[in-house]
Amino acid sequence: MACELALAFRGHLADKSPSVWDATFGPGIRYWLRFLSEREGWAARIESLREVDRALLCEFIAWLERLPHRVGTSYSRWSSFKQLLAWLQRHRPELVHPELELPFNPFPRKNAAALPRQALSRSELDAVLAACASDIESSWAMFCEGREALAQVNRSAIAAFGLNRLDLDHLGVLLAILHDRFGGTVPLQRAFAGRRAGHSSLLHAIQRRGGAGVVSRYLHAAPATLIPYMIAIAAQTFANPEALRNLRRDCMSEHLMLDGRMVVTWSKGRATRPQRRSFLRDRALSVPNLIDRLLALTEVLVPHAPAKQRNLLFLCGEVMATRRVTLIPDYLASVHVRRFVKRHDLRGSDGKPLKLNLAALRATGLTLAHETLGYDLLKTQALANHASPDTTRHYVERPAIRAAQEVELAGLQGRFVSWVRGDPKVVARELGVGRREAVDIALGRNATASGFTCANPLAGIAPGQKPGRLCTAWLGCFTCPNAVIPLEPETLARLLQTRAALRESRASVGAERWRLLYGPKLEIIERDVLPRFSDELSAEARRLMTGLAPLPPIE
Repeated sequence: MACELALAFRGHLADKSPSVWDATFGPGIRYWLRFLSEREGWAARIESLREVDRALLCEFIAWLERLPHRVGTSYSRWSSFKQLLAWLQRHRPELVHPELELPFNPFPRKNAAALPRQALSRSELDAVLAACASDIESSWAMFCEGREALAQVNRSAIAAFGLNRLDLDHLGVLLAILHDRFGGTVPLQRAFAGRRAGHSSLLHAIQRRGGAGVVSRYLHAAPATLIPYMIAIAAQTFANPEALRNLRRDCMSEHLMLDGRMVVTWSKGRATRPQRRSFLRDRALSVPNLIDRLLALTEVLVPHAPAKQRNLLFLCGEVMATRRVTLIPDYLASVHVRRFVKRHDLRGSDGKPLKLNLAALRATGLTLAHETLGYDLLKTQALANHASPDTTRHYVERPAIRAAQEVELAGLQGRFVSWVRGDPKVVARELGVGRREAVDIALGRNATASGFTCANPLAGIAPGQKPGRLCTAWLGCFTCPNAVIPLEPETLARLLQTRAALRESRASVGAERWRLLYGPKLEIIERDVLPRFSDELSAEARRLMTGLAPLPPIE
């Protein structure tokens, strides 16, 4: 079974990144083998995947459900293992059970109980970016000071002298020695254990400058230096934390069609295509400007980094217990994000310390972009590069967004009703009909027998209708997706009159005919339409019912 799973793993994931191998599919295989190990205590041993049938898979699903995990976690473990079985069914059917049927959707509505993703408000994000700008300018000014000091000294002459003969208190001299003799990094204290000539004076000069942590900021980026850059880039690209951390040094290129715009490209673990976004250089914190600075801050670290990481952007040189040069670890990034919040005393709207992490910046950016795009979910989905709008909705579904959407929808519905009752010239222009027909539509003369004006009786949306012909549906307004039902006493009066007529017709119309033609309309009126009217409107509508013209007979 191990060989069969390895074959499916290789065939299915050959084009995926190593992060997907371990994070997405690793747990599925591990939990499947753990399930089989526990099952061997009371059932026969399973040697190969040919012995795995639907009943055994259902046992595995039930076992996952008993674990103290969220539904989404259980689904992820089942789904990753199922995909390997499905690959074998398609490409190597001789390795699986000949009658194997994979259970369909054993974890329905897996995200129904999931909490909305954490996101910052616009004011909170502005405060975070202001703090980032402060740190970025401070660290960049110190790095530029080191470059200027280094440019002002004769490095070849310094290299020819011993350390005892140099003015190590001069910043340019000190940095020249660190660049030319130690590869641009501050060596560990134990590197001076041999006490060769001048090494102790170099160590003392570094300590007088504030120690390795301060001197290193003149030379290269430290973990704390990278954090404000990561936050500012994540807030503008909406990149996932891991994708952001693995940005490449060649991630930026000029736009082929638009002058002055730069395209930033990165890889997302589960995506099948690269992620791209273009930016101008019109602001100090624009992504291209930040990337240019990062390239300069980490240039000296590239030769010291592991070979596999030398093409990555967020390299950092550690200056505490070691002098290791590596891609900033995710745990260390999280630690320094918390320190960043504490250092700037960032607080949320509740007055408590701000709950900031790199993952929240993607949800924040998409939420604010969703608002800018007029709450258009499909446009936001394209921006986020999600395969399904349901995924995007999970990012942007928040009380404030829902309230704003209701306001937008109410305004649109109001304009829609005004258009239906509006100027015949507008109706004629919008529908492309003649003036006489437009007058009939605008005045409501094409109302159905139930007394309501259709939004567009020529659209042909209702069942059995054709575009361009007047709708012939009898009492069909309530099932038509084009219906317009204003919340007014006159409208409610006609609705109540229609409900009464439909109830009375039950005794005179054939039972089967009434059930097919009129029963669904009465159900919609009572269940969906009437509950939307307030009690005040109901009282006024009942007084108006006596003055209404009688409805045509229902046959």
